[in-house]
Amino acid sequence: MTIHERLVYLVHQVEKQAATPEELQELCDLLLEDNTGALAARVEQLLAAPVAPVNDTINWELLANNILQADRPKVVRMRPWTRVAAAAAILLLLGVGGYFFLQHQAAPPAKVVAAKTPADILPGGNKAMLTLGDGSVISLDSAANGTLAQQGNTAVIKSAGGQLLYRSSNHNTANTAALFNKIATPRGGQYQLTLPDSTRVWLNAASSLRYPAAFTGNNRTVQLTGEAYFEVAKNAAQPFIVQVDQMEVQVLGTHFNIMAYDDEAQINTTLLEGAVKVNNGHYNQKLSPGEGAHLNRSTGLIKVLKEADAADAIAWKNGFIQLEGNDLPAVMRQIARWYNVEVIYKKEVPAHFRGIIPRNVPISQVLKMMELTGEVHFDIREHQIIVSP
Repeated sequence: MTIHERLVYLVHQVEKQAATPEELQELCDLLLEDNTGALAARVEQLLAAPVAPVNDTINWELLANNILQADRPKVVRMRPWTRVAAAAAILLLLGVGGYFFLQHQAAPPAKVVAAKTPADILPGGNKAMLTLGDGSVISLDSAANGTLAQQGNTAVIKSAGGQLLYRSSNHNTANTAALFNKIATPRGGQYQLTLPDSTRVWLNAASSLRYPAAFTGNNRTVQLTGEAYFEVAKNAAQPFIVQVDQMEVQVLGTHFNIMAYDDEAQINTTLLEGAVKVNNGHYNQKLSPGEGAHLNRSTGLIKVLKEADAADAIAWKNGFIQLEGNDLPAVMRQIARWYNVEVIYKKEVPAHFRGIIPRNVPISQVLKMMELTGEVHFDIREHQIIVSP
């Protein structure tokens, strides 16, 4: 088998989720040697999809020819952008192919996966605390599946998939509406729930959502801190309202993301589907799909982005840390919340990144990929990340 044929085979093995640890290692080596960036870009595109397609129509033969040129020297000094693209693609390979490493119980190849040391920090997971209407608190990550509590005529259920569900037994919900529940995720936690009206919510780390156990009256109002992605159940008679700090987002039925952490200078709303109206008490802005609104906390002004990147806004929901479009402090704030670490800067570092990184790997892997820019260095000390040039 020629090198050309081997490359085609390796990519198809990953595509079919049939690659062995040795094959993953071999493909990662090729990624790091690829000076064109073409293979890294394609792997990122392929594996960032919610489900990796098994039958792909891309001309792998042509791609292989472009990468494995006969006159290409054995050792190539990669351009910074191609090196970062390769790094992102390798981490995507780890995210998709990680179960192969566990299944074969083999030690991770040193070139691809940093050896896990006692100082390494694992990623966050499904963790949250639920506060019921009477003030009692339930730890959702340790609670058994099944009915957790009864809130008036509404049952609070933890599903077999580890999600929180609300199910009403009848239409008499007047008393239940007076019972407010609150779900809160810690740093290093996330959780998914379905509200009493069938609205689905994904709650990011260090976030909380307060809501009634039943929606009655003229609207469905919830209060958010932190970040959440909503898929709102349509009900023209009851607009859905998200109250967050200085802003309200009003919808009938739509998909959108709100990022409103206290340590961020802006409250960002990004619309994926439907329509929303953003209101800060002085200004109203209506958004169409693909648009976003940034509310400046210091000035109170709302800026509408006509071409917001929805994929970037919900990268966290899909299991990724968003690099592109963010400076180093913004990226490190994402990492700090998800891995529950403190970030300390020895000196300001003007690092720039491309792409996305899976957030289901130990922090050492994330930081090593970021270091491939050549602009930044990280040290892990217990639950602190030291950043230096």
